Amino acid sequence: FCRLPILLDAAMLSRTLSVPALGLRNQIRRLSIQVGLPASKENIDQVFKHDAIAIPAFNFKDNTPGVPNKLHEKKAWSKDEIDEKLKENCVFAWGPSDALRAACPTIVRGEGVWLYDNEDKKYLDWSSGAVCTNLGNSMPPDVKSAIEDQMATAPFVYGDLAVTEVRARLCSLLADISPANLNGFIFASGGAEANECAIRMARRKTGRYKILSRYRSYHGGTTSTLAMTGDPRTWATDTQITGFIKIPDPFPFSYSWGEDAETAATQALNALHEQILMEGPESIAAIFMESITGSNGWLLPHPAYMQGVRALCDEYGILMIADEVMCGFGRTGTLFGFQNFPGVVPDMFTFAKGVTGAFMPLSGVGMTDEIFDFYRTNAPAYGSTYSAHPLTVACGYAIVKHIIEKDIPGRVKSMESKLAHGLQQIVDKHVSAKQARVIGLAGGIDIGGLSGDSLMHMHQAHPAVGFLKKRLKEEGLITLVRGHHMHCTPPLIISEDEINTGVKILDECFGDLDVFLQNDS
Repeated sequence: FCRLPILLDAAMLSRTLSVPALGLRNQIRRLSIQVGLPASKENIDQVFKHDAIAIPAFNFKDNTPGVPNKLHEKKAWSKDEIDEKLKENCVFAWGPSDALRAACPTIVRGEGVWLYDNEDKKYLDWSSGAVCTNLGNSMPPDVKSAIEDQMATAPFVYGDLAVTEVRARLCSLLADISPANLNGFIFASGGAEANECAIRMARRKTGRYKILSRYRSYHGGTTSTLAMTGDPRTWATDTQITGFIKIPDPFPFSYSWGEDAETAATQALNALHEQILMEGPESIAAIFMESITGSNGWLLPHPAYMQGVRALCDEYGILMIADEVMCGFGRTGTLFGFQNFPGVVPDMFTFAKGVTGAFMPLSGVGMTDEIFDFYRTNAPAYGSTYSAHPLTVACGYAIVKHIIEKDIPGRVKSMESKLAHGLQQIVDKHVSAKQARVIGLAGGIDIGGLSGDSLMHMHQAHPAVGFLKKRLKEEGLITLVRGHHMHCTPPLIISEDEINTGVKILDECFGDLDVFLQNDS
């Protein structure tokens, strides 16, 4: 007999057929035996029977601490010893470790805009490290004293258990120099961390979850900031986090919005407006953008574009957040990058790099009174052990005072034409230099091919880029080259003679690159 997939409830059938339940159960029992069903529900084992899967055998490893190498007793290591231990133990960021280790000089000291390696070769720091050593590679005496004073008194307190005078001082100073009603400040350690903080604060303040950002952007190397970033560094770590939406750039890579800059700005704004409507304005917490795009080529939007973004944010209750991590504290010839666009004030702005000149890791978020007032009675859902670390805050306070007292933004503006003139000479002379852009001391050159177009798309590798990097290092110039773009962002203290020295090295290296491309064609 086949088994019938039927469950018979005796009590239910008894009520339906008006048959005593006990008699019906006996009939069902006889029927179940005839058709091959289990004799009764009591015979069905309802307890799950597990599979006997054994736990793998434990692989014992010695977890006792090791003994420091005798090298650690030496005051100075030889070049070979340094190279050996880097090879054995050091992992690099944003690239294969072996290739980066081979390409990087071992720096032993810095002085002004110069770096010196362990063979006493000097290099012109043409990109301020990662666009961060804004005051050069030697610490001003007043900054050093401020850090030492704090170190001698209260080198650390946890920022949610205790406060320091220098924290109050830095918040007050930032409020004094920031425009409009940007009066609230919270601190973190790095630019990505500040951007993470701003994301959370924007979402909590608005009750919305979507963050709009541009494709040609970089906002940091953490999970959320990479999701917000658009450049190709995100491809290897694409996390598919929901809530991060890319918007059209005002300066697309492969086409133009219009024949002139103002028309292009209008069309880009129309596309952004359409996307806001399609996404649902009530779901968008913030539009998050670099005031001036840095890592993706120092792209300066038309003032009408930034003013239009501000207007759209006001219309739909969306927060405008300016990423000032690269631009902030004088890089573009104004204190903040958004000050290059008349009348534009963001609801929040993030900063890092220039606030300490990279002498110590400090970042932060500035916000309007309205947002600050909300967080007087609501937690921002952000925190870290080193938030408002007294030593980094002391460094930041001294640096910001130094920037104001020395009028670093004004000095940068006066050097803009010198850098722009030098880079234009390179573009005019060399086919491999497609275009240069400069604002303040934020600039760069797009590397071109023989056809006059970019050497490659932003995600492609090209041997000519490796050749150019190698030649620059040989000639004593260190700078960032990402994809088809080379940074020209020297420390803000650079002199005209030092700019000319850098341009002379570029002239020689781009000349060699012209020949390389011709031979490779």
